[in-house]
Parts: sequence; structure tokens; C-alpha cells
Amino acid sequence: MSHTVEKISGSSMTAFDAVLDNIILKPEPQAIYNRILVVPAYQGITDALLESKKNYEPGVYHYALDGSNLWESKLDSVIQRLLLVNESVFADPMLRRKADDFIIKRISNTRRWIRENLSTKRHQTKIREQLSAIGEAHSAYNTALKAQRYGVQTKFIDLTDSSSDSDQSFDAKIRNNLEDVDLSCELPVVAAYSSHEINNTCQHDRRYGDLTLSRIAAITDAKQAVIHKAHHLSSGDPVLIGEDQVSPMGDSSYQVVNQLSALSNEVIHPAALAELSQKNIDLRVKCTFEPDHPGTFISRSHRSTSHKVELVSGKEDVCALKIEMNNGCIDLKQLEQQIQLQSEFSLLHRYVKGKHVHCYFDCEAAHFGTILTNVKKLIPDSDVTIQQVALLSVLGSQIALEQTIKEGSNALKKNGIKPIHTYKSGNKNSVKFIVTSAQYRAASCALHDAFLQT
Repeated sequence: MSHTVEKISGSSMTAFDAVLDNIILKPEPQAIYNRILVVPAYQGITDALLESKKNYEPGVYHYALDGSNLWESKLDSVIQRLLLVNESVFADPMLRRKADDFIIKRISNTRRWIRENLSTKRHQTKIREQLSAIGEAHSAYNTALKAQRYGVQTKFIDLTDSSSDSDQSFDAKIRNNLEDVDLSCELPVVAAYSSHEINNTCQHDRRYGDLTLSRIAAITDAKQAVIHKAHHLSSGDPVLIGEDQVSPMGDSSYQVVNQLSALSNEVIHPAALAELSQKNIDLRVKCTFEPDHPGTFISRSHRSTSHKVELVSGKEDVCALKIEMNNGCIDLKQLEQQIQLQSEFSLLHRYVKGKHVHCYFDCEAAHFGTILTNVKKLIPDSDVTIQQVALLSVLGSQIALEQTIKEGSNALKKNGIKPIHTYKSGNKNSVKFIVTSAQYRAASCALHDAFLQT
């Protein structure tokens, strides 16, 4: 098929008129089709159903697990939010009634299922799945219904399990749902959530829409994947550096964006990126509010013809683990597996020289003690230190490593910052600077100013 698979971000869905005008209706009539849309929940809905991504404030799911009857009243509050969304989306009372009836029935079925299975611990993950799917089904159904109002032939596709097909694989569900779809004259609108495991990555946690996007693109042999975000991929973090100081990223490579995705949840899930790269499917990231801007085009073949820094990114609170062996050697693979037993830990960088090992993990300071204990159990005859630092990466598909280290270190020193460590990648696409957490913002601005200010 000569088609694209396109995912809309949750933050974009908040401005649904822009999604309708700029993504669904804007293309020329012949370009409206030959696409598959993946639609997430409206911003904030999944937080209310599961928990807040920012402060972990509990949602319906956690009240249900606690055995409190409050989960039902919390679910009622979510229903009211969803109905208010419908009110804002549909001016036509008949369409609004149709949308209201759909989501009320959907939640009623979910509520009944939870009541029947709440006491069974083995259903805890399933409860999470059922709740999360509410938000995705709501927004996807609304999108398909609203587009029909403007003459677009749509098909709503819900990938969440039901009693009739719960044993189907994700791939089978996609193929079955698309089997009778003529992409040349019909636009499938897919709820981003699926209760299936995709590429060994469980879907019952956040950022699952990216995995749905990449798998559908791979299964259907799409010519391109597209992500519509509320903002451009930028040369730096606009919150830290200033919106007027950063600029949209140009073309880039999968190698660069893979490193960026490890540092920022605002890009694309690393597993989704890996699948697209493996299938050689190009990715374009566009801004919903600037539909005429080409956005950032990402491909395996991209390579800058000259040494060029494309962006600066990083993480403020990183676990820096330093190990010095007194006897023997370290089984690095076993060490990393031991540390990463808890899923919230991800390895950002590793450096080995002789008997010294430096590992940098993305995890909260509250878990440092756990990491230290695990390392000491595995290699008791060693000196281990652990501290909180900030990690910044200067990235580009081809950069001059030594020159970048020199210029970056000078820029930091001019701002009173002395790097704790610097590292260069073997594939010539990144240089990393380690500074104290307190210096993260200043260091980000200094590096961006040195390499990307025009």
C-alpha cells in the first residue's frame, strides 16, 4: 500500500478544531485518504483514569486497587469530563447525543466488568487496561464521527480486547479490521490503546500510542509514519532555553533521534523508533498548528554532508554510578540487568576503562539506595560511589567530536561551569557533558548558545 500511518498527540487533541482543520481536512481531497490515523485520549483524561504523569496523583485505577468504593464516584467524575468534551466538540445535538450514548455505554460495560473482577488480583493489569482504553476509544470515536460530518468516509477501529476476540494477537486484529477497508476512499481512525504486548513491550503503561503507530506501519508496509505534535521538535528545550531562542529541527537520522528519545518522553517511544528504523520506514514529526511547515524528517539514510550540531538535550536528575574493581572483572551485562530489574531505571550511558566503570541511569534519587545495594551484592569486592548529576548531549548525525568537546567545555567554563566528565560516542553523533544537577539549566543554555544560536 502507498499510505502513511499518522498519530495525533494528546496535547494536540485538546485543540480539536486545529486537528480537524489542519490534519484531517486540510489536505487536498485526494490526499485525505491513503492514511491511517492513530488517536490518543484527550489530554488529562488518562491521568484521571490511571494516575498523573507529573505528580502521580492517583486516578480511578488506584482507588479501585485500594478496595475503596470511591473508584466509582471518581469514574463518574471522568464521565462528566468526557461529556463536557463532547459538548465542546459537537455543535450538532444529534451528533453529540450519538457521542454521549457511545461513551456512556462503553463506561457502563467497563464498570460492570470491574465490579465482577475487582476481587481477583490476577485481573489488576486487565483493570488498568480497561480503564485506559476508555479515553482512547472516546477520542477516536469522536474524531471519526466529527470527520464524517464534513464528508470524510471514516471507519472507527477499537483494538481493545472484548470477550469475542481476546485471544487474537495485535497483528491479527489489525489485519482483520483493515481487511475490507479501501484506503483510497476510506479513513480508518484507530484508538491508540491496545491491551496486547507489542514487540515485547507491554501496552498497559504510558506512551503506548507510539507502539501502536509503529506496529501498524510495519504490518501494513506504510511508506511513512507521521506524528502530529502540539510543538515542533526543537534544537533545545524551549522551557529551559526560551521559545524565542530555539528553532525547529531539520532533517535528522534515526541514530540521533534514538538518543533524543532516551532523554525526552516528548519524542517517541524508543521501541517504536527501533521498529520503524528496522523496517526502514521514514518518520516525520510535524506541528499541528503549523501544517504547512515540513517539520522534522527522520530516516536511516540521513547523514549531514558537513559536521553539524542538530540539537542539545539532556536530563536534570541522573544517577551516576562509579565502580572501581579491586579484584577480578565485571560482567557488565549482568550488572545492568541487576540494576534495571525495576522498569523505571534505564541506562543512558556507560563508559568502561580498565577497572573503572561509569554508568548513568535515568531514575529518581529515592532509588539510589536500591541500586547501591544491588551492585554491592553482585560485586562485593569493589569500591562503589553514587551521586546525582545532570547529563547533557550535543547531538548531530555527524559532528566533530574533539572540536565539540573543546567548544562545549569552553562555553560551560565561560558560564562558571566545570564539567565533571565528558564523553564522545563511537559513531560520531554525540558528545555528552556531565555537570551537577543545579547547573543543568545554565549548562543547557550555554551549550545551545555555543552551537545553535544563529
